[in-house]
Amino acid sequence: MPSASAAIRAARVVGVARVAFGVALVAVPDRVGRSWLGDPGATPAAQVAVRGLGVRDAVIGAAVVLTAGDPSHGPRWTSAGALGDLADIASTTLAARHLPSSGVRGTVALAGAAAAVSLAVGEWSRRAHA
Repeated sequence: MPSASAAIRAARVVGVARVAFGVALVAVPDRVGRSWLGDPGATPAAQVAVRGLGVRDAVIGAAVVLTAGDPSHGPRWTSAGALGDLADIASTTLAARHLPSSGVRGTVALAGAAAAVSLAVGEWSRRAHA
């Protein structure tokens, strides 16, 4: 049986990383927006959306950290973060022909990795608490 304490630590790492990424989106939305969306991503209008995504990630990350040791909520919050990541991939892919290819590749790689890790750690945590 997987170690519950190791799964809890891994979930907290996932949560802290998500909070850190969210804080970066809020703190420097123009930089993130430009690299993801091109020059339009640095506009004040785009920064509203980028900051909103940052808050979303920070809140989900905080929920993961706070519930990591809770067998009924921790694994769900950890896995739930993947939904936002997959939505980022889907929305970026749908608009790919209008975005810088580096932004598309970066988003698919980063959000894909985050989704995979979130799902894997969420499942590990679920099994460890079973």
